[in-house]
Amino acid sequence: MFANKFLGDMQVSRDLVQDAFFALWEKADQLEINQSPKAYLYQAVKNSCLNYNRHLSIKQSAEAEIQNKISKLEKQVYKNSDSPYYSLIELELEEKINEVIESMPDKCREVFKLSRFENLKNKEIAKKLNISVKTVEKHISKALFILRCNLADYLGVLLMVLITKL
Repeated sequence: MFANKFLGDMQVSRDLVQDAFFALWEKADQLEINQSPKAYLYQAVKNSCLNYNRHLSIKQSAEAEIQNKISKLEKQVYKNSDSPYYSLIELELEEKINEVIESMPDKCREVFKLSRFENLKNKEIAKKLNISVKTVEKHISKALFILRCNLADYLGVLLMVLITKL
């Protein structure tokens, strides 16, 4: 419980206390304890906890720094549209978008393609397919919803691609 006050993780606390007992056992012949063994163990556990927290803090800051550097490098690659990596990302994204569009229900896909790829207005689509303008609007809304749901994981990449195209 003493170690857990420093760490807030019972399993790590148990491990550190066990290590302190083990170190005491191993060094029993060499140690000169000027105080009670109980006080020595408390101090040893406290020091282990402080060292563990210091190590954890250094590890977390190093991980954050590495993640920051990786993010900066990714942004540089995304901004450089001549990069082969950028082309691969753009190609993968295009394939995923086409895959999602092809997975849409037939009418929905047809209306979406007429709207987005042939640049037809809703009235023109309605007339061409013999459906109401409201139905066209519903199909487009449904298609956009399907795209949003299926491309949620690609949102960051999609934004970077769109920004570099502007």
